Amino acid sequence: METYWTSFDTAETPVIQTDILVIGSGAAGLQTAWSLAEAGREVLVVARDELQDSNTAKAQGGIAAALGQDDDPTLHYQDTLVAGAGLTDESMARIVVTEGPDAVLDLLHHGARFDKNPDGTLALGREGCHSRNRIVHANGDSTGAEVSRALRAIAGEEKRIATLEHCYVTDLLVREGRCQGAMALHKGRTVRLAANGVVLATGGVGRLFAHTTNPEGATGSGLALACRAGAELMDMEFVQFHPTALAIPGRPSFLVSEAVRGAGALLYNTRGERFMPGYHPMKELAPRDVVARAIATEMKKCGSDHVWLDATGIEKVEEKFPMIFRTLLDYGVDMGKERIPIAPAAHYMMGGIRTDGWGRTTVKGLYACGEAACTGLQGANRLASNSLLEGLVFGRRAARALCQDIPENRPAEPEGSWKAELAPWTVSSREQAADRQQLQELMSRQLGIARDRDDLEQALETMDGLARKYEGRAAENPDQLDLKAQLLVSRLIARAALQREESRGAHYRLDFPEPRDCWKHHSIEENEGGTIHVQQNVG
Repeated sequence: METYWTSFDTAETPVIQTDILVIGSGAAGLQTAWSLAEAGREVLVVARDELQDSNTAKAQGGIAAALGQDDDPTLHYQDTLVAGAGLTDESMARIVVTEGPDAVLDLLHHGARFDKNPDGTLALGREGCHSRNRIVHANGDSTGAEVSRALRAIAGEEKRIATLEHCYVTDLLVREGRCQGAMALHKGRTVRLAANGVVLATGGVGRLFAHTTNPEGATGSGLALACRAGAELMDMEFVQFHPTALAIPGRPSFLVSEAVRGAGALLYNTRGERFMPGYHPMKELAPRDVVARAIATEMKKCGSDHVWLDATGIEKVEEKFPMIFRTLLDYGVDMGKERIPIAPAAHYMMGGIRTDGWGRTTVKGLYACGEAACTGLQGANRLASNSLLEGLVFGRRAARALCQDIPENRPAEPEGSWKAELAPWTVSSREQAADRQQLQELMSRQLGIARDRDDLEQALETMDGLARKYEGRAAENPDQLDLKAQLLVSRLIARAALQREESRGAHYRLDFPEPRDCWKHHSIEENEGGTIHVQQNVG
């Protein structure tokens, strides 16, 4: 495996120096930066596009936190374990459900405009697999956008936080086992980012699939950076498919929040039959993996490319879900009067860069948090609305670890030099686009909701062939870098999925349809001398 994907010589490259480099501007990245600034640290936040472009900004449902009078962290903890299908790290779950309420209230007190009841208390909704109403939301169904806005406003007022947009980090610089910064393309120009500590908060991998709720930047680039730098990755086989994404040919896979089902929406197949009561006692509010598989089964049974989500029975639906209502109306669907055609779409990566409870990876000086990281909190299937919460909690904790591990606040000295010389990129943009489409269709078809050995082995063979075409070639722009990241991370997912011979949570094997106690553990992937190894029986 290549260590570097671009050609560069740091002796001839402009240098930007900072104390802590945060890569990514979603909830996890901005929370980390905010907490570091409050502790007196100088931070540079870089975003591949603009600061507001992140998975956070797209999140609809809300943030789960035990803030209701009938709720407590223990109940939230138990629900998290149920959703995680036996693979949730219990210590991580306790951290998040215990520290989560304070993180949410801290954001509220610093300007986040969450929805409230007439008496001034927080309005709390309910989503799948939650035993209580505990979903904090904003503008009904625009929670992520509000969290993103509030954090950007806080960061904008912090003199210790600098930001750099349109900055694509290409390679991490590691020497003697310690990360010392990164190389990046800033508006097409190669720059060196020298830092004492680096935080990866780059989001998920939805764009590996043909149908996804994720934005364009969710190509797994941060996971690819970490892997090439020698960091371990964990639970890469667990990719969550959101059950209810808009399914109209020619339209994007727009997410229809789980909160809509929490408010009473029902699922019907194209024969007009309500089907979820036959799959799970919690019906439409069953865990996401259960609902997604049920929908896929009904689509196959009926020979259709969608099922129906009926929200017509929700009173004042246009007020409760204004953004979803307006967007669907633009697509020609009035959710207050007619059923919505939906199908599952790639949504969230439970796996990622392996970290401890403080964001530390297995490479010194390199930290990760949010969807890019994997603490074991999400297990085999994330509980709804635990993602924004995870980003806030572990962003705060990563900042504390950085202050402890790197006590001196000073711009990093660009010590040492790095040089990489790769062959020119020779593949045309048209061929690149075709290869990317082939990869996405392959991932959706053979690494989607249902998998088996033959499909996984065939997929890996095809992916390896595609990857060889680009190996040793110097990427020169974001499209080329994205394709290389997609090829690497897809193979990481496929290898882990092939190894796990059972069905658990979001990982469903047709040839091993039941969970097996011998597989009740995490899987670890690491780069050893350019070869990826999957470890088994890791507790």
